[in-house]
Amino acid sequence: MGERAVEVKRLDHITIIVKDLEKTISFYADVMGFAREQTVDCGDHILRYFRVPGGQRIELNQYLYEVADHKGKLNDKGAYRHCAFEVSDISGWEKRITQAGYPFHIPVHDDEKNGVYSGLFLDPNGVEIELIEYKEASKN
Repeated sequence: MGERAVEVKRLDHITIIVKDLEKTISFYADVMGFAREQTVDCGDHILRYFRVPGGQRIELNQYLYEVADHKGKLNDKGAYRHCAFEVSDISGWEKRITQAGYPFHIPVHDDEKNGVYSGLFLDPNGVEIELIEYKEASKN
């Protein structure tokens, strides 16, 4: 019998260890507009899921015991840098995010080399998020 081909099907979720649960839930539900899904009590931590358009999920992990704040910098070698969401009307998103109290540390700009408009900001936990809008000719 032949071996079955193995494959990666898709990215399922990204986990964020929360600093401020209320701000984080409000950010992903109200500001980003992600659908809230199940909450799972794992005993020493609680997981809360949000569905991202496209099927992936954000997993918010709230430890029920004290954990240290992450001290690494965004550009440290080996560090996870950011997650990026494709959006429509990036200028409208920039306004919405900024009005919600999350300023862009890299304002929306024309990234000619990559064929997109993009900008970056931090969520309530200090996780860097990039929004991108593809230029029509660069969509594929």
